[in-house]
Amino acid sequence: MQLLIVFGLVILGAFGTLLLKIGAGKVHYSQGVVPLLDSAFRNPPLIAGMIMQMIPLVAWVVLLKYMPLTKLQPMIALTYVVTPILAIVFLGEQLGPLRATGIGLIVLGVLLVSAS
Repeated sequence: MQLLIVFGLVILGAFGTLLLKIGAGKVHYSQGVVPLLDSAFRNPPLIAGMIMQMIPLVAWVVLLKYMPLTKLQPMIALTYVVTPILAIVFLGEQLGPLRATGIGLIVLGVLLVSAS
């Protein structure tokens, strides 16, 4: 059950990152700090992304009470697997062979850590 919760939080965080990327494209950076903050707070994807990033952060604190840090922390690396997949599907980004190999190594590492 804990592993399902962890994976759900990884997916939530990855979608949060996707929304941060979408929201960042709508922020006007050239007009100074105050207009930047104003446009950021009127940006639903950016706000949703922040919230979707905060939920896993709070949940990790709870999970740390029940799971060994040496097992939980590497599972967070699955975010580096899910996020590129979402970027490919929803943003049309490309994935080169070197990056794909790196993502495969992350999956292998998480599987090895989880099996131990």
